Amino acid sequence: MNFSEISKTLRKERNLSQVELAKALNVSKACISMIEIGRNEPTANTLIRYADFFECSVDYLLGREDDFGNITVTANGSLPKDEETILRCFRVLPADLQQRALAYMQKLENIIQDEKI
Repeated sequence: MNFSEISKTLRKERNLSQVELAKALNVSKACISMIEIGRNEPTANTLIRYADFFECSVDYLLGREDDFGNITVTANGSLPKDEETILRCFRVLPADLQQRALAYMQKLENIIQDEKI
């Protein structure tokens, strides 16, 4: 979801009108309306007000974090399928096994680098 969709969803979940949300965030009703139709993006200050009011992170508001605090950042689209599989498998591991998997990958990287020399 993008910010306009997230904003509208959060507002409706709290049964707030655009006017009520505008008052709570100290912005105009027009500001809320333009954000929710996707015409305008919030300023940094407005984004922080949203996060404080809805008690969530800015990353969540920007669609970079899910309800469980997992941050998703993609560069120029999605990852190749094999990299997505590796990442998905890595994320379900407990922290100690993630560290072991990372150490194995670093060792493998070193072996490959040594072979290139």
